[in-house]
Amino acid sequence: MVLGFLRIVSQMPGDDASPLDQVRFLARAHSRVDVLKHLAEEAATQRELRSELDASRTTVSRALQSLADEDWVASENGEYRLTPVGDVVADEFTGLLEAMRTVDELAEFLRWFPADVDAPDVQHACDVEVTTPTDADPYAPARTQTEVLYTADRLRVLLPAIELESTETLADQVTDRGLEAESVVTQSVEATMESERFADLMRRAVETGRSPIYVTPDDLPFYLGLADDDVTQIGLADDDGLPRALLETTDEHVREWGEAVYEDYRESARRKPLAEF
Repeated sequence: MVLGFLRIVSQMPGDDASPLDQVRFLARAHSRVDVLKHLAEEAATQRELRSELDASRTTVSRALQSLADEDWVASENGEYRLTPVGDVVADEFTGLLEAMRTVDELAEFLRWFPADVDAPDVQHACDVEVTTPTDADPYAPARTQTEVLYTADRLRVLLPAIELESTETLADQVTDRGLEAESVVTQSVEATMESERFADLMRRAVETGRSPIYVTPDDLPFYLGLADDDVTQIGLADDDGLPRALLETTDEHVREWGEAVYEDYRESARRKPLAEF
């Protein structure tokens, strides 16, 4: 996508600027990008652009003139639209912005992925979404992770930690909706499951026969969720247990990696009997 954009701008007639100069020209003014993206959706007058973009007359006029100078925008009877070249540039540049946004998100995911574990090839994966904390929603990764409980029919998870709200949701989905949820947990999570606040919930889910619990003697370096036959979730936390990133994808290569990791832990785990809750 990036190379495609550079190739397009490098082939523009009558312009001696380099492809990188053209990228800088477009990227250094938000107004140009906003106008280009809006005109990619529909033609518009200056008045309509000012209203839609909440921008001043001068800002919109300068953006339109500079884009017209590049032969990316043309006007007819007061209405502005993209030229054929401008249409391709808008499409490619929008893709570039999305690619860079994904790079930022993947960088945060890889930053927290344990260094001593072979990571999946997320850089080349398709259909990847990374959720990270924000000031407004510091637990956004955990919230997104829990959402799969409402939609999946079958779920297999590696659980390095648990909390009460998601455990209640899991028990409800297993008992009320018929969710099949197999869990591999650490010994510390096992102890939490046996505690007074969790035991009734776990017993209710396990006694259905649809929610077996397996206890591994090993530490689990991250949360792993395998939902149905396609969705893979990988959740990462810091040393204090705070969620830092959740990657969700339907990429088949990440899924193969997840299946192999899950089976490695599952094979060495023991099934916890209902009577222990």
